[in-house]
Amino acid sequence: MSRPSSFLRLVANKPQASTQKTYNLHIPCYVKPNTSAQRVGVTAVGPGRVHVSVAAVPRDGAANRAVSRVVAEVFKVPKSNVGVIRGATAREKTLCIADLAIGDDSEEEFLQRATQKLIDAAENRNPS
Repeated sequence: MSRPSSFLRLVANKPQASTQKTYNLHIPCYVKPNTSAQRVGVTAVGPGRVHVSVAAVPRDGAANRAVSRVVAEVFKVPKSNVGVIRGATAREKTLCIADLAIGDDSEEEFLQRATQKLIDAAENRNPS
């Protein structure tokens, strides 16, 4: 049985004329700012959120930009497509990756692949 990906939300965008349907992916995160450079990245994927560590301090949005950069690298999307939509001044945040095309996958298949990307990022950062 596959791991549930219920903590990720896929929200359909309104289709534009003659373009393929795109989605926004909402990712709940727990952010640990001001960590050492060796610990930067996705550190764990829990049952309800993704744990992300960043070296940036939580001042003037620096930690939010760093978290967006980490998630953009994991999903190989432009940094400008990733933003904090909830929790800008808190450790618990919701990130949004905008304008994702899921191709021929169903929404559930895409969410499973997205969850696996996050798990792989955590495992590759923390080799056992």
